[in-house]
Amino acid sequence: MAYVYRQSTSYGATSLTLTFVGLAGMTRYVRAAMCDALSEDYVRTAKSKGLKDKVVIFSHAFRNALIPVITLMTTTLMGLFGGSIIIERTFAWSGMGQVMVNSVFGGDYAVVKAMFVFYSLVSLMAILIMDLTYGLVDPRIKVSK
Repeated sequence: MAYVYRQSTSYGATSLTLTFVGLAGMTRYVRAAMCDALSEDYVRTAKSKGLKDKVVIFSHAFRNALIPVITLMTTTLMGLFGGSIIIERTFAWSGMGQVMVNSVFGGDYAVVKAMFVFYSLVSLMAILIMDLTYGLVDPRIKVSK
């Protein structure tokens, strides 16, 4: 019996693979940021004023611990698109990364340019969302004219 090559049609597999790979590192990073925030003076002051632990953790510590986590999540989002090229090529999945690789090897430079423009726009949008999220998390950060 001859072996027939059949390409996988699982469209979300690349995203799930890249997401779960970085999830453990993200969890450790959030934990480290929370441990640093909980040892700050303003958290001890809030506890000594008699605030409940829930209020201290979510209102004071978690908001300040989110700032480096937002930055990490943004770079992870941008890496999701860049890493899709490697994952899709390795596992022979069809997707945007596979289109990019096929276009590079096939000499279709218009598609390569379009993909780079798309990746650039995704990166710019991620950075814009990151900056706006900074303003939501920390009210001290404001957009000035």
